[in-house]
Amino acid sequence: MTHRFRDAGLLGLLLAAAACGPPPTPGPVPAPAPRVQLVDSVAWEDEADEGVLWRVEIRDGARVDTIPGVLTADRPLLLGGARLLGFAAGDSVITAFEYDLAMRTVKRDSLPADLHPFFSAPAFSPDGRHIAYVVVPGDETGYAVARTWPGLELVWRSAAVRVPATDAAGGNQVRWLSPDTAEVVVETGYSTDEAWYHVVGSVRRRAVVSADTLRARPRW
Repeated sequence: MTHRFRDAGLLGLLLAAAACGPPPTPGPVPAPAPRVQLVDSVAWEDEADEGVLWRVEIRDGARVDTIPGVLTADRPLLLGGARLLGFAAGDSVITAFEYDLAMRTVKRDSLPADLHPFFSAPAFSPDGRHIAYVVVPGDETGYAVARTWPGLELVWRSAAVRVPATDAAGGNQVRWLSPDTAEVVVETGYSTDEAWYHVVGSVRRRAVVSADTLRARPRW
């Protein structure tokens, strides 16, 4: 019993000494992510459509940059805190652009040949590895597709549906629910009794996982 009490007392002294030692050194505080916002709106119009485009501003600590020569309708993706990926619009053409935050350089890439600048409503996946959009071949049909980016390999394609024969940009919508899953709505008419073709596709499964019709345009 004496040895047990003596050992317990020694252990208590060691624990007390450890508790009174210097506090642990905190690790480095991670820097806040750069903030990306759209600024300086510019009215835009051509014979097919009209709207508003924006310049892209990046605030990284005390540094503030505006991407030169780029106008866009949507805020680009910030990937890994190191680069931006988005769409640049102008002169009836849409291109993809990548901006390197460290080097302050802009790289432009061509989009798929079947992507229409006004009807396709393209969207990049959150990880920047895929692009989804609506194809309108000009024969009064339309369908949804997803491709790899920047390789442009076809990953999945929906069935084709009838779409309005018009020069108006219409109400096609595309968004990514996750890096794997894209949701697409294709406008099939203008009257309230017409349906909207609704598609959900999976990159991992390389297939359309659901397709139905909606009686009202969803509000995303």
